[in-house]
Amino acid sequence: MKTSEWNHHSLVNIDELTPSMRQYVELKQAHPNQILMYRLGDFFECFFEDAIILSDTFDIVLTSKNAGSKIGKVPMAGVPQHTITRYCSDLVKRGLNVALCDQVETSPSKGNLLRREITRVFTPGTIIEEGMLPLRQNNWLVSVVLEKENWGLAIADVSTGEFRVTERTGLDKLFEELGQLDTAEVLWSDQKEPNWCPENLWLTHLLRTPFEMPQAKTTLLETFRLNSLEGLGLNNFSLALRAAGGLVYYLNTTRPAPGFSNDTPAQLLLETPILYFSGSHLVIDMQTRRNLELTRTQRNNEFQGSLLWSIDQTLTSMGGRCLRHWLEAPLMNLERIEERQEAIGELIEKRTLRLQLRKFFKSISDLERLAGRSSAGTASPRDLINLSNSLDSIPHLSTLLENSNARLLRQLDNPNPLLRDIVNLIRSTLINDPPATITEGGLIKSRVDEVLDELRNRLDEQNAWLETREQIERTASNNPNVKLQHHRNFGYYLSVTRSKASSVPNHWIRRQTLANEERFVTPELKEREGKIFKIKTLITQREHELFTELRMKIGENATTIRTVAREVASLDTLAGLAELAANRGYCCPKVVQNRTLEIEQGRHPVVEQLLVNKQFIANSVHLGNGNDLIILTGPNASGKSCFLRQIGVIQLMSQMGSWIPAYSAVLGLTDRIFTRVGAVDDLGAGQSTFMVEMTETANILHHATSQSLVLLDEIGRGTATFDGLSIASAVAEYLANELKSRAVFATHYHELNLLAKTINNIKNLQVLVKETGEDLIFLYRVVDGGASRSYGIEVARLAGVPSKVIQRARQILLKIETDSKLSDKND
Repeated sequence: MKTSEWNHHSLVNIDELTPSMRQYVELKQAHPNQILMYRLGDFFECFFEDAIILSDTFDIVLTSKNAGSKIGKVPMAGVPQHTITRYCSDLVKRGLNVALCDQVETSPSKGNLLRREITRVFTPGTIIEEGMLPLRQNNWLVSVVLEKENWGLAIADVSTGEFRVTERTGLDKLFEELGQLDTAEVLWSDQKEPNWCPENLWLTHLLRTPFEMPQAKTTLLETFRLNSLEGLGLNNFSLALRAAGGLVYYLNTTRPAPGFSNDTPAQLLLETPILYFSGSHLVIDMQTRRNLELTRTQRNNEFQGSLLWSIDQTLTSMGGRCLRHWLEAPLMNLERIEERQEAIGELIEKRTLRLQLRKFFKSISDLERLAGRSSAGTASPRDLINLSNSLDSIPHLSTLLENSNARLLRQLDNPNPLLRDIVNLIRSTLINDPPATITEGGLIKSRVDEVLDELRNRLDEQNAWLETREQIERTASNNPNVKLQHHRNFGYYLSVTRSKASSVPNHWIRRQTLANEERFVTPELKEREGKIFKIKTLITQREHELFTELRMKIGENATTIRTVAREVASLDTLAGLAELAANRGYCCPKVVQNRTLEIEQGRHPVVEQLLVNKQFIANSVHLGNGNDLIILTGPNASGKSCFLRQIGVIQLMSQMGSWIPAYSAVLGLTDRIFTRVGAVDDLGAGQSTFMVEMTETANILHHATSQSLVLLDEIGRGTATFDGLSIASAVAEYLANELKSRAVFATHYHELNLLAKTINNIKNLQVLVKETGEDLIFLYRVVDGGASRSYGIEVARLAGVPSKVIQRARQILLKIETDSKLSDKND
């Protein structure tokens, strides 16, 4: 069979392979669904089908390797060892899992291969490597257990240690929860199609056994070294417990840390699971996230232009993740909202303190993930130095805030004394500016370890011998320019210019000839080189042992570090929101327990920021006190959709605890925000624009309550005029009469203005425009009353539709209006 025909590892007879290729195929058989990266020297190589994938993906040259006399050559492609993280990151982003097979010994026993093992499996939800993670976003791994309509959910971020579980009823609630999380990977074991899962999430199907109660309990007990699970509070939440056990089992099998096993358990990576319940946060479904453009724009799916982009003034990665969490899970607890408002207000008032805090945060590293990498055994020497420098400055932060009044600004009043112990341990062990990797050596201070000091003394003696030897050889060769140098491949050698090469002593042995020099060795030099190499190896090994011990001690305190990290992140978020409010003229909303929604001169934060040389036109809205539904009319492009979105954004920001872009506001707590803005075909599901519109509307009408905020734009426009008008009118009546949700309904059906005459809790608003001849000027001002025209033809002209088409449209409109009047007279 030719090389090109060995395109899959299953095609070869394993007994006919060379020992190294047999080892590769055995590992590949155990991990058939991952790209297997196999360490050979300074490269990670792929063979068979994986080599072809690697070559095609990165345009790497596809070579071959002899796999045995009967097999011949098989496809091979590889990448340098020092670039492996980047390539693994790219493969995961392209939808491929990667199994990393590394050498776990430096020299083989006689007659055997180097021992290699799978040390890491890269999947989207188990990444901890710095260069592979979004800095300002959590990387959620989720596990789901289902029993009919009941479900348990476990949520973890391996990089920060967060671990939460919940248990509820209703697959629609599960769909919402997953959509709100922005999940990286979802684990499940059910055999049915996962119709409870939003599209485009990474699903990993596992065997059912790890999710069964006996295995899940055993996994959690062993991992967190507990005698009982009662302390976790999960006894009455069996589905949540099973989901947690399955998630931890998956972490064990993917080994997100070197040597990750029951001997070095996951409690160093994850904190013990915390049970959380529904009702603690405002519910924002995927549709509302998309329509309000919380973290991505609707049109281009870009971060720039989103609400988070506009309001994020945080200066640390931890603060960025904290702000995102506050935005994605606004509060329902009035006391917690007011605490955040109070802290922001104090920082706005105390400008000097705010600026000092923000200067401080610029120098703080990502403590959460540094703690995670320490506990995972992947932190570098420089990581630990950055950790110690950041922890060392915590007392200064505490001092800055010691005279603050707000409780949230006093979180660091009494820093944990363990933090000082961690700083002292790192600084007493590592040099101030260590190398990037452990293997480079020279990272442990003197007088830390007697064995290391003794080895270094022996090396100093050898270096002194080399200096003496250089002088001896200069004298022997009668050449003062002889240099004793070192090359990582050739070892130690004597260098002379080509012109002096013919007069070297007889005991010199020529080793290499270059353009301008000759290189020689001597028997004494080679003998001494072996001794020096042995000492250096022992030094490197000892430094590695000492650093690993240090890193392990730091990892054991990961929970302590993470606690202060989250306090710092919260302070950074509060300072950022204060900076935002102070610079953009935001106000502190009064949040209340009733249904009031009163916003005076509200503005959309993103649109206001993006406007250049224009002032945003602020508008007011009043709902909840006699007016439950607003019918909003006006032409296209007049600002109706912006008005709808700004109401939703202001409500959401207020329940974050943030100040808001308005002159003043009184806002009642909202349990959910529903939006239906814009529509597109769902071709994958075989649904038309109108079907998508009706499906979303049905969801709102089934789940909205009197405490909900409903924002609807152009219901019924995707079908015939009279059908659409009928549906829009019926929806408006249902919202006003049955649900009594606070709602704004933007429409071109001016007939809906008549509803305000018969239903007391409906009010009409319109967006003003000004006509000057054939020109139409948008004023973007919302006032009482209903619009009588849509100005569709004028908007089409402004959009650049050819004048011939505009003229014909006016002729047709005139004929339709004339015919309609004649019909009314005949009736």
